[in-house]
Amino acid sequence: MSIDALGRRLWQAVSPVRRAAFFSCLIAGYLCHLYAFTNLIPNSDGLSRVFDPQQMTVSGRWFLHYASALNDFTQMPAVIGLLSLLFLALAAALVTDVLGLRSRVLAGLAGAVMALFPCVGYTFLYLFTASAYCLAIFLAVLSVWLARRGDLGWPFGVMALALSMGTYQAYAAVAIALSLLAVFREVLDPRASFRKTLRLGLRLVTYLAAGAVLYYVILRIFLAVKGLELLSYLGMDAASAGYPFSRLPGLILDTYKQAIAFFFLPGSANGFASLPFAILNLLALGMGLGAVWAAFAGRGLFREKWRVLGGLALLALLPLGINFMQVLSPWSAPTPLMKYSFVSVYLLVLLVLDRADGLGELGKPYALLPAAAVWCALLLFCLTTNNLLYTASAQAHRATESYATRLLTRIESCEGYEPGMEIALVGAVPAEQIVSDIPSYAQVDHYSVPLNSVLPLNKHLYYYLSDWLNFPVDELSEETMLAISGDPEFQAMPLYPAQGSVRVLDGRVVVRLAETYTPKSDYEIAYENRR
Repeated sequence: MSIDALGRRLWQAVSPVRRAAFFSCLIAGYLCHLYAFTNLIPNSDGLSRVFDPQQMTVSGRWFLHYASALNDFTQMPAVIGLLSLLFLALAAALVTDVLGLRSRVLAGLAGAVMALFPCVGYTFLYLFTASAYCLAIFLAVLSVWLARRGDLGWPFGVMALALSMGTYQAYAAVAIALSLLAVFREVLDPRASFRKTLRLGLRLVTYLAAGAVLYYVILRIFLAVKGLELLSYLGMDAASAGYPFSRLPGLILDTYKQAIAFFFLPGSANGFASLPFAILNLLALGMGLGAVWAAFAGRGLFREKWRVLGGLALLALLPLGINFMQVLSPWSAPTPLMKYSFVSVYLLVLLVLDRADGLGELGKPYALLPAAAVWCALLLFCLTTNNLLYTASAQAHRATESYATRLLTRIESCEGYEPGMEIALVGAVPAEQIVSDIPSYAQVDHYSVPLNSVLPLNKHLYYYLSDWLNFPVDELSEETMLAISGDPEFQAMPLYPAQGSVRVLDGRVVVRLAETYTPKSDYEIAYENRR
């Protein structure tokens, strides 16, 4: 067989629906995130990660090191962008199979929304882990795809879920949400019996539990072999002391509140909602409810009570599933990075539209035009939100570069300075010295999306000078910094940028950025010594 013939056979083996989802995700993703792939935009975490082996077992991410090896542990935007979108596109292709989508148009929309969902842009602000996290998303989707096939697929699905969680625990919610949608698909399928649907649901529940157990067992092995303990990051160390079951009812209520706020409450924390976004989501909700009614009424599914009750139960469980990180990690609120699973709400609407396609009033031309307008507006919102993230972060980086460059000039022009001297930078950069008052940036004012500076802590200024401005400087020890902070001569100095705020004291350059030095927390010290 010739190479061309083999290529044609492989091409034809992939259904047109899967091809539509794959290429839509790949192309739309590149168009949306091109800025992130052609620039290096650090946030505070990324300052020290130009090269980093990603040894994050202490945060429960024992597979992140191996997943990050694909980009040689180095922030390379073009390579990371390519790998990330390939993984997302493969995930989109598998999603169409899990959901049983038949329409190439709707499959294309599924691929596009999976690539443009604003949480993806947030992920690309953590560029040093982006390809590994997109691999984790693919593994979460692959795990559901394998588990629902049964037989040998089930244990491989369990392993894939453990690897996904070992890269980033938050993507367990992707598998949970997709499992709920897979069962909901059976509810909408007239050929599926109650017994078959129940069997699939139990199989997926068992696989999710087995995957989580396998993840935890492997984590304990890694911790034991390396002689480590979990850090306090997002309460991971508290997990070792037991789960707070007494808080469970309140946590479940919080998951619903946060899910509703993300889509419908403008200005809500850890979300991107604006008034237009909330209106569009209400329209999409109405479209989805209409499609559910058409699917049930058009095929007579209302006559089977188990379908009605099962469908309502699955819809009620979906907010809990997509925001399961709040239950899994009850010691902190999930950040936008942890909410990629929220894209499943849009996938649900596409699923019911596909099942109602051609039925009743939804199949009429006058109904298709407003539906297309809503989806175009939603994708446009996602496009602009992602690039607003990049624009705000890039401007913060430029402001930081300007500040650090001027500071470095003051240091080198300080009387008595000699190359190679120790430099004590005491205090973090005051927020009021770097200010951005662009109103639209408020929409993306979230954790690790800098609006003014990427230097929130004292140590980040050292990272920036050495790794980004290529000025060799070592951070001084805690004891030295505390001693300098208590020195009467230091306390008599004015705050930077006033004259006299940069001086040579005891053979080292001292810069007074704040009144006193804030000691590092136990978490920071443990994190810097992670392995």
